[in-house]
Amino acid sequence: MTRRTSGPHPWAKHPELLTSIRSPWEKFRKADWNFDRYEDAIMARPCDTETVVYTALDFCVAMVALRDWTRKALTRDVRTGDRKLPAGLTSTDDFNSWISSRVHWQAAIEAIANTYKHADYRDIGWENGVAMLASFAPLPLGADKDACKDGLELFAFMHKHKDQVWWDIALRQHPSPDAEPGYNAFGDALDEWGDILKELGYNEI
Repeated sequence: MTRRTSGPHPWAKHPELLTSIRSPWEKFRKADWNFDRYEDAIMARPCDTETVVYTALDFCVAMVALRDWTRKALTRDVRTGDRKLPAGLTSTDDFNSWISSRVHWQAAIEAIANTYKHADYRDIGWENGVAMLASFAPLPLGADKDACKDGLELFAFMHKHKDQVWWDIALRQHPSPDAEPGYNAFGDALDEWGDILKELGYNEI
């Protein structure tokens, strides 16, 4: 088999040939599908930790791909005159930083996705970020959960109440103890992306 050494592939403008996805909106729908799988994992009782982690990672990768698809489409459409740059964006070269300013958890999502893909801790834009499994319980069980003295007691508690408690990804920046549940952060990011795509004119009915 020979490898192409110069010039773009003749099918370069047809990513749908390998993905069945044709537009930023279709890529958004794919990310939304990933969020649904992640949501299902968190809502399941008992809640499986591996499924929560794996679906969260897949969602983050999908969101970075959404950023890339949208940047490429906007760059092409601005060049051809089919679209204008939105307010606050002076050049498509600044698209990634513009997105980070509009999507509160984008930097965290990208740090997670890049670390996942490259097997190196990469926290650019979300310095000292930590995304780890955390346990959650409904209010009536809150005091019992807080009374657990160590990890062994916590896991015993989670097992005992497996039909009521759940796991999620907690996002925080060390050394701050304040954490945001992934369900909130990822859901907000998806909503903000939906607004951006409508603003750019990439939403489809």
